[in-house]
Amino acid sequence: MCRAGRSVAISLLLAITLTLTPARSAAQQTKEDLPHPKTLEELQKVMKDVLAKEHVPGAGVALVANGQLLWCGGIGKADLATGREMTCDTEFRVGSISKTFVALALLKLQEDGKINLYARLQDVAPEIPMNNRWEATQPVRIVNLLEHTAGFDDMEFSEVYSQRDRYDLPLLDIFKRFQKPQITRWPPGTRMSYSNPGNAIAGYLIEKVAGRPFDLYIRETFLRPLGMEKADFPFTDANKPLLATGYEKNPPRAVGYPFIYLRPAGDLKASPGELAKLVQFLLRRGKTGETQLVNPQSILRMEVPETTLAAKNGLRLGYGLANYSSVQGGVVTHGHDGGIDGFISSYRYMPEHNWGYVVLLNSTNSGRALEELNRLAIDFLSRGFPKPQKAAINLAPRELQKYAGYYASRAPRSQLLAFLDDLAGGTRIRIINGKLTRAGLFGQPEPLFSVGANLFRSEKEPEATTIFFPGESGKMAVAGSGLDGIPYSERSYLAMSFIRIAILTLCLFFMLTTLPFALVWLIRKLVGAMKDVRHLPVRVIPLFATLAFLIVPICFTQLDGAQIGSLNLWTSGIFLGTLLFPLLSILGLVLVLLVPKPEIHRGVRIHSLLVSSACCVVAGFLLSWHLVALRLWAAS
Repeated sequence: MCRAGRSVAISLLLAITLTLTPARSAAQQTKEDLPHPKTLEELQKVMKDVLAKEHVPGAGVALVANGQLLWCGGIGKADLATGREMTCDTEFRVGSISKTFVALALLKLQEDGKINLYARLQDVAPEIPMNNRWEATQPVRIVNLLEHTAGFDDMEFSEVYSQRDRYDLPLLDIFKRFQKPQITRWPPGTRMSYSNPGNAIAGYLIEKVAGRPFDLYIRETFLRPLGMEKADFPFTDANKPLLATGYEKNPPRAVGYPFIYLRPAGDLKASPGELAKLVQFLLRRGKTGETQLVNPQSILRMEVPETTLAAKNGLRLGYGLANYSSVQGGVVTHGHDGGIDGFISSYRYMPEHNWGYVVLLNSTNSGRALEELNRLAIDFLSRGFPKPQKAAINLAPRELQKYAGYYASRAPRSQLLAFLDDLAGGTRIRIINGKLTRAGLFGQPEPLFSVGANLFRSEKEPEATTIFFPGESGKMAVAGSGLDGIPYSERSYLAMSFIRIAILTLCLFFMLTTLPFALVWLIRKLVGAMKDVRHLPVRVIPLFATLAFLIVPICFTQLDGAQIGSLNLWTSGIFLGTLLFPLLSILGLVLVLLVPKPEIHRGVRIHSLLVSSACCVVAGFLLSWHLVALRLWAAS
C-alpha cells in the first residue's frame, strides 16, 4: 500500500514536532557512490553488504536479461527466529505491486468488451459513495482511478488496518464506511495524487463486471496462467508456509501480518521468482508462452499517463495505469513499488533493452536499502547498453525567466498531511549562472536543460522529466514524472513559506522555555521560597499546554503500524493532546491578561504572555490544518 501505516504516522510525528529541516529529494541528496559489479557473484556480494549495512534481515531478488531469467535467489534470512534462509520461492507481502494486476484485469475486461476505462464511474457503479462537485463537466472516470487522477484523498488512518472485521469484508461496505477519501479535492483528470481507496474501487469494478471476487478473477486470468502458482491475495495454505517474516526497526522486530481493508490496492503475496514472470510478461508485451493474455497496445497504455495536465501538455513520463516510469542510472524503467508493514518491494523493467528485475525486502527499517539495491540492479543490467540523451536546447536567460519562481505543491497525497508542504514543501526554480535550476525549499540547486517546448531534464536524465504549463488557476504550474518527481505545483510566494517557518520556530522556542523555567520555580516551591507568590496558574497553564503538545509525538513513537487506526492508549493520547493543547493555550492567555500587573512579577508576566501567545499561534496553525482533537480511529 506504498508506505502505509507506521510510515504515515512517522511523517505526522515529524511535522507535529516542527522538525523543520526538510528531507531532500533523491535527486538532491549526495548519493554514496556504490560499486559497479561486473559479475553476478560480485553483484550478490555487494547486495549482501547493503543489507548488512542497513540492518535488513533478508531480500529476494530476481534478474531478467534478454527476456530470460538470469538469476533468482535469496540473500539473508526469511525468519530470524528459525534461521530460515531466503530463497527464490520465499513469499512476501508486496504491497502496492498488487495494483499492477488490478490494472491488467480491467484492461483485459475492456478488451473483452465488458467495460470502458473512459466511462464515468457514476454510470458504472452509482452505488459507490462519491462527491465530485465538478461531475457535470469533469466526471471521475475509471481511468482516473488507475492513474490516481480522480482527486481522491488517500486512506483515513482507520481505513488502513482491519482490527475487528473479517478478512473478506465486502469492498462496497468499506467504501460506505469510509467516505471521506472519495470527495474530490480538485477537478478530476488534472493532477496526480496517490490514492489507495481509488485503486480499491477499481478492484471493486472487477468484481461487479466479472461477477466474481476480484482476487479470484486475477488468480484465474493472470496469476496461474503466468505460472505464479502460490501467489495470491488471501492468506492460503499454499503461501502461508513460504511467507517471510516482516520486520521493522533495528534490532529487527517482527510485525506480524495485519489484515488490511483495501485488499486490491496492496494485499498480494508473491515470491521474487513469481514476480520475475510478471516482468517477463510485460517485456513480452502481454504474452506468456504462446498465449497473448492482453494486447500489446494495452501494455503500452499502462506505461504512459494520459489524464494529468502535465501529460496533456506533453510530458511522456509519469504514472500510467498502475505502472510508473522512473529515471535512474541514465535509463527509463517502468514498474511499481510496494510497502506494507514489515515489507518493501520494487519491480522494474526496460522494454527497449529487454531486461528487468525484482527486489523484495522483509524489513521497513531502511528505504535506503531498497533504493541502493535498485540502483545496483539497474547499473548491472544496463551495462553495455547505449544511454542516449535528448539534446539540450540553449535558451537565453530572458527566455528562462518566465519559469523562475517558487512553486507550492497543490496535490497532497493525504489531505491530513498537506501541512507538510506548508512547512517545508514546494520547489524553487531559479536562474543561476544563466541556467535554469530546481531545488527544494532548502535543497541544493540542480541544473535543468531544455529539451522541448516547456520540457526540461536534469544533467544525467535521458529525456524530459519536468514540464511547465498554465495551471488551473491561470498561474504558471510545474510537474515532474514519477512518484518522487515534482507534484503538481503552482507559482506562489516564497516569502510566505519562510515567514511561516520563522513564526513556528520562534513559537516552539518560547514554548520549550517553559520546561527549564518550570524546573526553577518548582524547586523554589519545594524549598518554600514561593509562599507569598500569587497567581501560580499563570505559570502552570502554559507549561501544561506545552506538555499537551509534546505528548503527541511521544504517543506517535509508541504506535505500531497496526495500532494507528484503532482506539488505544496512544491514539487516545494523541486525541487528548491535540484537544487540550488549544484549550490550555487560550486559557493561559486569558489568565495572564486578566492578572493585575502589580500582583505578578514583571518577568513572569512577560514570559507567560509570550508562551501563551506562542501556544495560541501554534494552535491556530493546527486548527487550519485540521489537527485539533485528532481522532485517528474515527471513520468519517
